[in-house]
Amino acid sequence: MHLEADHITLDFPLAQGGHSRGAVAGGPPLGGRLRQEGRSTFVRALDDVSFKLETGDRLALVGHNGSGKSTLLRVLAGIYHPDRGHVSSSSHVSGIFNMSLGFRQEATGYRNLVLKGLMAGRSRAEIEAALPEIAEFTGLGPYLDMPLHTYSQGMAMRLAFAATTAFSNDILVMDEWIGAGDAGFQEKIIARMTDFLHASTIVVVASHSASLLRRLANKAMWLEQGQVRRVGGPEVIDEYEAAASVVELAAPLRTHVASGSGLWVAREGLEAPHLLWNLRGDVSGLQLRVQEPGREVLVVRASVARCGAWPFAPWVRPGMRFEIARPHEEPVISLVTDDACAA
Repeated sequence: MHLEADHITLDFPLAQGGHSRGAVAGGPPLGGRLRQEGRSTFVRALDDVSFKLETGDRLALVGHNGSGKSTLLRVLAGIYHPDRGHVSSSSHVSGIFNMSLGFRQEATGYRNLVLKGLMAGRSRAEIEAALPEIAEFTGLGPYLDMPLHTYSQGMAMRLAFAATTAFSNDILVMDEWIGAGDAGFQEKIIARMTDFLHASTIVVVASHSASLLRRLANKAMWLEQGQVRRVGGPEVIDEYEAAASVVELAAPLRTHVASGSGLWVAREGLEAPHLLWNLRGDVSGLQLRVQEPGREVLVVRASVARCGAWPFAPWVRPGMRFEIARPHEEPVISLVTDDACAA
């Protein structure tokens, strides 16, 4: 089994009279690259993108909004046709892009499951045999007998995911919204993907949930303005997160944070000393906290990104222990202030 993108390039025409507004200086690079042909202006949404996936591969797509992730998924599914290059696969590609795609708002959940199965080319007998398992997976219970327009967004997502994966082919691509479910349903997503892999399925998924991607993927691709910046193993997700966090910092701090790792203090070129960090691995649930000898732990920042900075408050004194940790767990990393660190 295989799924291959070979030098994919895709342009979207810019509306006549449209104005180009660049990203804020120092901000993340958003959207594709503008190009001119005669009097026509195009946005190059994908620029020479290539990769090859084989049996059991799960590719995570990461990048800022507008980097080309959703466009690439739609090319893989055959919704968009590239201007150059081609996609080849050993099986039809199923995609999850829109929760309401193929669903009827006035129809019940059960009726929509049947319609989804018919659209996927399944027989009535196959659909009826699959319905009990799908119903159990959704956890929607009696709501399956109610019209879809009465569902919340989360309920509709459950129905769409269950239907698409139950009637999908051997290759599945999923867009950003797949990470929008609650924690319990995300565990079901992980389990479903594991079942897919046991059935020799290829999966390509884009999500802003880095923790979900780490659990799903054995490969990752970082897209920026429609181009491949990095492709490799799950470590690419860490590299993207670190770079994204640095971009969000104030300009004077970026160089300091990008040049180090761990937890440390910086003063040079700054108005006040800062506690800086540049971490690797999963940062979900991490907090920045401080403990002064003989006193209780104080949470300074309730959530910590992969890279960040905290300006020392006037109350910081030598001997204070700063640490980054999850609640009720041992520190991932720590630092004790000395005379030079205190403000």
